[in-house]
Amino acid sequence: MIQALLASGIVFGLLKYFERGKDRGLDSFTSITFVLVPALLIFLATIGTGIAGIDQQFLIALVALYFIVPMLMLRLQFELSWRQSAQYGLLVLLVVITVDTLFYILLSATNA
Repeated sequence: MIQALLASGIVFGLLKYFERGKDRGLDSFTSITFVLVPALLIFLATIGTGIAGIDQQFLIALVALYFIVPMLMLRLQFELSWRQSAQYGLLVLLVVITVDTLFYILLSATNA
């Protein structure tokens, strides 16, 4: 969850930077929601597959939730265009993948 909070902070900073001068209501709670909702859904799916005994390799497609959730929230709740919503969704996905990758690299380096 540390990496989710780090990613939320980075997403918040980037949204504030890109949305400066515009008052659309994109605040810290929204940026946290963009990261924590998909993380919670993936966590619950991981628990479900573990209980059911299903191979967890099928869960890799759920990473797309980091793109889908922000895109739909920005389009439907904040009424941004589909293009801008997709760009911000891609930004969230890239930030989460980068933070997770760096987090696991640092974690594996400390365990070596």
